[in-house]
Amino acid sequence: MADETTEVLIVGGSMVGLAQALFLARQGIRPLLVERHAEISAHPRAQAASPRTMELLRALGLEDAVRARENPHAQYGDILQAESLTGAELGRFDGPFRHDPSDVGTTGWTLIGQDRLEPVLRERAAELGADIRFATEMTEFTQDADGVTAVLRDLGDGSERTVRARYLVAADGSRAPIRASLGIGHHGPGVFGRQMNIVFHADLDPYVAGRTFFLCFVSNPAVKGVLGKLGGADSDRWVLAPSLPPGADHRAYGTEDCVELVRAAVGVPDLPVTVESATSWEIAAWVADRFRSGRVLLAGDCAHVMPPTGGFGGNMGIQDAHNLAWKLARVLRHEAGPGLLDTYEQERAPVAEFTVDQGVIRYLQRSGLDEAAAARHRPETTVLFGHVYRSDAVVGEAGGDGTGGDGTGGDGTGGDGTGVVEDPTAPSGRPGTRAPHLPLVRQGKEVPLHDLLDGDFWLLAGPDGTAWQEPAAALGLSFHRVGAEEPAEVAERFLARYGVQGTGAVLLRPDGFIAWRSGGAVGDPGGSLTAVLDAVLRRA
Repeated sequence: MADETTEVLIVGGSMVGLAQALFLARQGIRPLLVERHAEISAHPRAQAASPRTMELLRALGLEDAVRARENPHAQYGDILQAESLTGAELGRFDGPFRHDPSDVGTTGWTLIGQDRLEPVLRERAAELGADIRFATEMTEFTQDADGVTAVLRDLGDGSERTVRARYLVAADGSRAPIRASLGIGHHGPGVFGRQMNIVFHADLDPYVAGRTFFLCFVSNPAVKGVLGKLGGADSDRWVLAPSLPPGADHRAYGTEDCVELVRAAVGVPDLPVTVESATSWEIAAWVADRFRSGRVLLAGDCAHVMPPTGGFGGNMGIQDAHNLAWKLARVLRHEAGPGLLDTYEQERAPVAEFTVDQGVIRYLQRSGLDEAAAARHRPETTVLFGHVYRSDAVVGEAGGDGTGGDGTGGDGTGGDGTGVVEDPTAPSGRPGTRAPHLPLVRQGKEVPLHDLLDGDFWLLAGPDGTAWQEPAAALGLSFHRVGAEEPAEVAERFLARYGVQGTGAVLLRPDGFIAWRSGGAVGDPGGSLTAVLDAVLRRA
């Protein structure tokens, strides 16, 4: 018999695992998270939270807390390219936008390392009831038709406990021991190389020489990598992320080797350097063959790995967790059938394939792309916001007379011929796409639509869609009639972006994606909504 029980066991306490705990706790599910390391890593690793990630955290009221912890040099925005910090400058280019220039999202990038973001996620998840245990590892697990039984070891005193969970989320990183134990392989381009992270202390102010930059890309015969400051104006703490040469054994790099790499990056052969810590990781690109095995679901680097270019990897993992959280919550609360969890892989695996490819394209741009790869390149906004889900949790649409439509539109593709993405700057409003941004008015106050999407299903109706309000309330849906308080131009924008008439309506899932739409009025709105919810939630 198990020593304790939990509804969801999360293995891995990095950015994705902590986000999974946060999103589940926000849905009222109290997960148990275990992480074998005693503390959050001091290495920044991922350097930015994308606009889509910030949109999700903003809905939880965390945007200010995250921005308050961003990199001290984030306000500079641009990135310097140089032979070394003291060497010839090769150019500058703009870093990620701090605000969305295309009016697609509600907010922009936040330039923050994982070492600064993860404490925010951990603190809020714990406040909401998540049970988070560091210095605890899962040593073994078995699963059956009803759940997972795991053995947990406290690395402080060596004691072991058996835990019974309804589901297990594997967020144990790219080495993915859980995925390997399940016999799930992966496919894709494979390994490109290896990169180190060296956290060190040195007085670099004389060599920065008053220049402002967020990051400095250095390139010379001795080192190629990225240099960034980790502390504020009075700090001497920096990080260097050098790429290792092909075939190099990272285990052969000792402290003195790290010191020499730092000196080469700065361009000062006798620079006093104190190495705080060093680690390394593979630059690779692959996607797991499956995202689920019975009661075990894979998220983040356990499910997909991509090069760091573009900053897509960790952010993709957070969006995995967000997609999975509302589905797990509804299955655990018996509001949905267990088949709803099958839609996690149906939706996230194609997006992972697409995003890994976009990361590889950006990684290879430095050495030149062939014509076929260059043709696949998509704008950043499309990669971040243009996903098109095709799954059993997306239902076809009703026409103005309540008939017709398969939810795909036109040629059945996603707008660019792939079926995976569309251009979010020209949204279709079709089922399976992210709900286009709207400035709504609630109780006299303007609120961006995605600020409202915090765990509930929403029904948005056109200005003449009063017939939808009562059946929506009867089914427990949050409801908003666009145009009731908003100016006419917002209502017109809603009709155009969502592809409905004034009497039409759109059902939004808790993750902000469109589940279904009705172009106009239907004869039985309550019956239509009931049938749609039964289909989306996979209820028999």
